[in-house]
Amino acid sequence: MKRVVIILMCMTLLFFGTTGCSQLSQEVKQTADDLYAAKVEFVGDNAAVHALIEKTGLGRIKDYTIQLETSQEPYGLIINIAEKDGSFNESEFVPSAIQLLGLIKNLDYVEVNNGDEQFKMSSEEASALIDENVKTLGESKDKLKSIIEELTNK
Repeated sequence: MKRVVIILMCMTLLFFGTTGCSQLSQEVKQTADDLYAAKVEFVGDNAAVHALIEKTGLGRIKDYTIQLETSQEPYGLIINIAEKDGSFNESEFVPSAIQLLGLIKNLDYVEVNNGDEQFKMSSEEASALIDENVKTLGESKDKLKSIIEELTNK
């Protein structure tokens, strides 16, 4: 009887572990699909850039404005956060910055600031973090999914 209970417990753990991994994989696939569908050709497309920001992790920030630096290269996206609550954590911005740099074709840098603190990442820095050209994320949904999985597991 004890052996049967142990086997059932192991099977239950295995089932729930597999289901959890499957669910996470499904969420990553859906995120990649949503982001890839929202990719942007030019940083000057304000509405499209805003929609893409909402699909990244930065969409959870509710009170922000964006500034597009498009008059000359390097082309930039500046996200100004209105709240100054002391919870400015640069590491929270890295995945979204990588996604934005990869999915906005001519974007050269992303900057996030709240008036007191600033986070900035260039295409070159993002490429170094993922060990490949960040601009290739906009060329393949599978590559984007792979990078999202990598960033999720860090």
